[in-house]
Amino acid sequence: MSSANPVRILFVDDEERILRTLSLQFRRQYQVFTEANPERVMARLVAEPVDIIVSDQRMPLMSGSQLLAQVQKAYPNTLRILLTGYSDLDAAVDALNSGGIFRYLTKPWDQQAITNTLAQAAKIVLHRRSFADAPVALPAAATKGKSVRLLLVDDDAENQLLSGEICQQLGVQLQTAATLEAAVARLNGDEIDILLSDIRLGGEDLRPLLMTLALAYPQLLSIVITPFQDTDLLLKLINQAQIFRYLPKPIRRGMLERAIKAAVARVEEARQQPSAPVMRQAEAPRAAEEQNQISNFMGMLGRLRQRLTA
Repeated sequence: MSSANPVRILFVDDEERILRTLSLQFRRQYQVFTEANPERVMARLVAEPVDIIVSDQRMPLMSGSQLLAQVQKAYPNTLRILLTGYSDLDAAVDALNSGGIFRYLTKPWDQQAITNTLAQAAKIVLHRRSFADAPVALPAAATKGKSVRLLLVDDDAENQLLSGEICQQLGVQLQTAATLEAAVARLNGDEIDILLSDIRLGGEDLRPLLMTLALAYPQLLSIVITPFQDTDLLLKLINQAQIFRYLPKPIRRGMLERAIKAAVARVEEARQQPSAPVMRQAEAPRAAEEQNQISNFMGMLGRLRQRLTA
């Protein structure tokens, strides 16, 4: 990493002891800033722009998810990481849906996990810098005026109807799959921009598929809709599947419409800069069973990977 232009990281936490620890731990690799008052962060970013912001969730003046939502609006290219010692489903959902977080880390943090996460974020920052200095690639003629394609993986008739109405209203081309096999066939056969999926389908666990897609096809935006309310599950989906949005079932029309609109806007933005680096990178699962499941899905998605690398 160039010492002339190091990656700049801001740590935000109301506990000075934690800020000192993080600063000592990472100041040799990065240019580190710290802030104990979240209400001062936005003003500081005007004078001291950073590449990565790591914020605690539970702070007396403002929550980390509220702060990261503000940062996302003002500085969307700043990678945002939430650090918390609490298993709080609402906070995790808010941080994902409003703050667009890159990772969710728990306290007390694992030394290797936070080191690896910051290294992955720094790699994306440096890649983006090299892209900014390169000639701008124009959108391919094939993408001009092309409809955004959404694949709905769900056997819920009510959700199928609602998604169809919203996609028709937004001009989104809808594909559907009511089984895991049909979903894999669609992904292999069609160009899909957005995946809208439950995490279970007909007794099948779809999390390994979501994790595989995040590793093999990071451009794909995944919106998860599920009746399950499990904080640990959501954290894994954020970190290992890099999901774009997380919505509870039964789904409310307004929430689903906003999520699809946001995903469509992101797809269209990416099409304007086709060579821009993807600001997402999934964390590889550590459990052997999950690694085997992902390996199996990589084989099942062979045609998709061939198309992407052609």
